Amino acid sequence: MKSIRKLLVVTGDYEVTQRVRSTLGSEGIAVHAAYSHLDALYMLRQSTYEAVFVDAAITDRQTGEMTTATIARSEDNPPIVAYLSREASNVSGDLGTEIFITSLDDKSIRRAVFQAMHIPDVPERDFTKPLTSEAEAFQDIASSWRVEEVQALIDLSRSLTEVLDLSEVLNRVVQAARFLTNAEEGMILLPDGDDGDLYLRAKVGIESEVARNFRVKTKDTLAGHVFSSGDAALVGDGRPQKVKTEYFVFALLYVPILLKGTPIGVLGVNNRNRQDVFNRRHQEMLLNLASYAAIAIENARIHGESIKRARELKALVDASEHINASLSLNRTLPIICEQLARVLNVNHSEIREWDRERNELRTLAQYRMVIWRAGQEPTIALAGRPALSLALEQRQPMLVTPDWTDAPHEIAYLRQQGINALLVLPILGGEQVLGVLMAYFIHPLSQAPDAEVLQRAQRQALEIAIHLAENRVSTSAQVQRNGKEVNLILGSDWVNFAVLAKDGRSLSLLCSIGSGVWLRSPYPTLDLAQYPDLVQAIQSQTPINQHVESESLTAGAQTLLESAGGRSLLALPLVNRAQSQGLVLFVDFAYTQYYSPREIDLSRAIVGQASTAMENAHLVHDLEASLRELKDTQERLIQTARLSAMGELAAAVAHQVNNPLTTIVLDAELLLLREPEGTDNYNSLSAIMRAGKRAAGVVRRLLATVRPNMSSDPPQAVDLINTVEETLALVRAHIERERIKIYAALPDDDVPPIWAVPGELDDVWLNLLLNAYDALAGRQAAEMGINVSYTPNDDTVEVIVWDNGPGIPEDLVNEIFKPFFTTKGPGEGTGLGLHICRQVVDRAGGSITVQTVPDEGTQFFVRLPVMKRGLA
Repeated sequence: MKSIRKLLVVTGDYEVTQRVRSTLGSEGIAVHAAYSHLDALYMLRQSTYEAVFVDAAITDRQTGEMTTATIARSEDNPPIVAYLSREASNVSGDLGTEIFITSLDDKSIRRAVFQAMHIPDVPERDFTKPLTSEAEAFQDIASSWRVEEVQALIDLSRSLTEVLDLSEVLNRVVQAARFLTNAEEGMILLPDGDDGDLYLRAKVGIESEVARNFRVKTKDTLAGHVFSSGDAALVGDGRPQKVKTEYFVFALLYVPILLKGTPIGVLGVNNRNRQDVFNRRHQEMLLNLASYAAIAIENARIHGESIKRARELKALVDASEHINASLSLNRTLPIICEQLARVLNVNHSEIREWDRERNELRTLAQYRMVIWRAGQEPTIALAGRPALSLALEQRQPMLVTPDWTDAPHEIAYLRQQGINALLVLPILGGEQVLGVLMAYFIHPLSQAPDAEVLQRAQRQALEIAIHLAENRVSTSAQVQRNGKEVNLILGSDWVNFAVLAKDGRSLSLLCSIGSGVWLRSPYPTLDLAQYPDLVQAIQSQTPINQHVESESLTAGAQTLLESAGGRSLLALPLVNRAQSQGLVLFVDFAYTQYYSPREIDLSRAIVGQASTAMENAHLVHDLEASLRELKDTQERLIQTARLSAMGELAAAVAHQVNNPLTTIVLDAELLLLREPEGTDNYNSLSAIMRAGKRAAGVVRRLLATVRPNMSSDPPQAVDLINTVEETLALVRAHIERERIKIYAALPDDDVPPIWAVPGELDDVWLNLLLNAYDALAGRQAAEMGINVSYTPNDDTVEVIVWDNGPGIPEDLVNEIFKPFFTTKGPGEGTGLGLHICRQVVDRAGGSITVQTVPDEGTQFFVRLPVMKRGLA
């Protein structure tokens, strides 16, 4: 008769107790049950047991200590069998025993308990005989795991519960896989959402160059079969095995990562150089590891999604607050672009307005915060870009402005991009050129950056070069800060940093940081005549979701991607009051993928807010313009009232002046009759008489202006050359007194007369010449002049009044002909001179235009039709 042996089973699962009891009941072993840590300690104090069967998941709830470890330290110190259940992944530490089982099959339970109780007649496994079944093979493998392997699994399972970052989870799993199998390489392959191929998401032992483009098809590949079928694959007989194109190994083991029976990935190990093969024991360990990994991956994904949703919600709220924080278009547009980019976590966003009449898209604003990945950098050919080449050759800063005549192609490119100036700044490290910084300015520069400013910008750019050389990913935040600082120092809108390519004939663009706003011409534009796909998307209000490798990539989408330099594009129609206004572009420079439906919906929400904010800003902008116009009108009315009063006074004065003028003219005529022609007195008297008659004409026109019922002088044939010469005679001495050189270029041939009111053309030349004189006051080497040319074929006379003064600011060119507009100080001008000039020229059937270049001078072009010779 066998003696009765007692076994204490400590588990929280009743099914485990029943399983052990049914297995050992016929062996003369009495099974007692304890269902908690305290229950087990109580029963051990009350009775003696030959062994204790403990679920490793049972712990002291107060201290967290494992029950196996507590029992191992007790006075009786009974032999312990540790059962490594699924729940054991939540604990770690010293188990206090070297006897383990991982499955509740009869053989594993009997062997472990008999070993613990030292029952001598337990037959040892004869490894020279084949196993009777596949299940028996796995049971034997599981019961023969080494302590360090079990401990590694427990430690990993516990660590995975503490990590919610997907990348960290994958890296820990793949490290453990290589450790457990002593493999050279380990990898985790996960499917891509677009094409279903398996992509390498974590690796150990695999070279970075190989890993960069590691992709496995799910069809006709071993890894794809494991993923599709859910079955493990163990291959290796010492001969090379093909994993993917041009990638061979001597042995490989792939197991599926299953979540609720569905494959979500593949865990694999390879021996690429060693000819060691893997066995069933390794396969069982990887299957267990994969089961832990599946849960951890799913938890990390859920956590990542929740973080992403929270970030999206916060981004929407923040974007709404920022977008509606200002009603100024200059401030609102760049804020909108930045918030658009942040909501989708992309590198570039852009607002393009649709001009229906011209059928073109014009850029209103853009935001760029781009650091290109290695191997994806766009290039800039140096051919046709002399400013870049010259700056690199001379290692000196180069400022390119519209008046730079050495590079017409460069200027044409800048104008096409809506750029007014480009600063090229070579970045030097000792004698070596580390790169080149290109700073772009949308608006004209008031003055070129001085040496101190350039040095500060170069220091920041040098830091950019150093950070990009180290690690573009880990230093991206610092690179962005440096780029923003460069923009602040230089006053630029955005900066690009590039390095010289290996061929020496192009630049590789590494980063682009900043933003731009275009509220007036010239805009960067895109002619839609060649891109009906873009017109159709705008009119139908349909999103454009494309990437550079898409088989359905349209010409318009490709052009938008190429202009931005990105890889993935989402273009949403900008809609206001059900009317399409343009497109909002989201461009990703890192990933080649389609945007998900959720991302599109999220983008629509923020674009809708942006559209409303833009409409509000436009309304405020228009309102401010109306208020300014109203204020200007009020000021003009006040000025008109003043001028009316002055006109009445001038009429009275004119009557008083008219009588002396009549006496002067008459006396001059009488004296001329007594003087022979050609004498000095005769010439002086002639000048007095001409001036008197001119003054009398001014008085008559003044009276005609003040009293509209008085008829002004009728137009008649006027000798234009004579009017120019008389005006020059009147002002030349006054101008040359200030050391200003004045030139006159008059045609030698006769010029047909002009049909105009006598004296009015004199006023035009006088106003233009005096304006040029005022512009040259105080300047060195000041010059001005008047040129007259006659084109018989056109029946037109052209008069050019020019100067080499400071020029007219670009934003004032369209204002100068308006009445009462003046840049002179109070009391120095009425603002009517150029307005009167335009009126006189219009009455004569001609035109007056202006061309001006900052710091070079201004030219006024007056074109007048001549009288036909038959009429003259």
